[in-house]
Amino acid sequence: LTLAFELLGATAVYLRPQDLAAVFSGNEMRIVYASTLNDIDIDAFVLRDIGFNTTIETFLRRVDLFKQAELMNIPVVNPVESMLIARDKYLSLLLLSRAGIPIPPTAVMENVHAAIRIAELWRDVVMKPLIGSMGFGAIRAVNVDIVYTTSRTLNQLNQPIYIQKYIEKPNRDIRAFVVGDKLIAAYYRVQQDATRWKTNIAQGAKAIPIKSIDPELENLAVRAARTLGLHYAGIDIAETDNGYVVFEVNASPNWRGLSMVSNINPARYIAEYVISLIKR
Repeated sequence: LTLAFELLGATAVYLRPQDLAAVFSGNEMRIVYASTLNDIDIDAFVLRDIGFNTTIETFLRRVDLFKQAELMNIPVVNPVESMLIARDKYLSLLLLSRAGIPIPPTAVMENVHAAIRIAELWRDVVMKPLIGSMGFGAIRAVNVDIVYTTSRTLNQLNQPIYIQKYIEKPNRDIRAFVVGDKLIAAYYRVQQDATRWKTNIAQGAKAIPIKSIDPELENLAVRAARTLGLHYAGIDIAETDNGYVVFEVNASPNWRGLSMVSNINPARYIAEYVISLIKR
């Protein structure tokens, strides 16, 4: 991504949130380099990660720092609030569903017995961490005992229980990549074998190019990103007998799978988009 900016004639600098500090009083707002207290000379931030494995106080400090940048009319891509929404599977799917975008039947609770009743009703379910990525921690269960044991463990760890009805689909799903209001690319993520139900590239799935993109798929992907207020996103979509279903919207997607099957470079599209925001 840094190289993409440089190829367009812009200077890109890698910064960690802890490299920056905020100073404000009255109507004055400043973001400064923590090492020198000199004002930053930055026209835009591309926010890839703010670090979720930290204390709540540090996490909030980082969120507020980028909210301050937005108040100072410095573009933040993706906007910090939209990024937080996308990381929260509960809220993001709730907003997608409310916008009329098809999602899997989903339930969220803290009560073990409620989880069991949902599993008995849906029969084949997937349990996931509320915040997570790349398919890690997701469990498919057709046995209520597995749901019970997993739910008890989550309770003991003070974690919520997040359950979705398993969606029947081909041995693949689709990763669609949106920048601005445009679907720039999409590819299939194909299961490695019949025993592995996950289609994440990080879980061994194979990337296969989609030669012709369905306009319905393009419209759905763009709508999903727009609903969550994202400037760019990776949208995971399943093909079902009843049409497309959105599984997840990723606010800081990598493009490893896309680079395997295409010459399209999302980094260039993102860099061009950010520069266009600066020039507005």
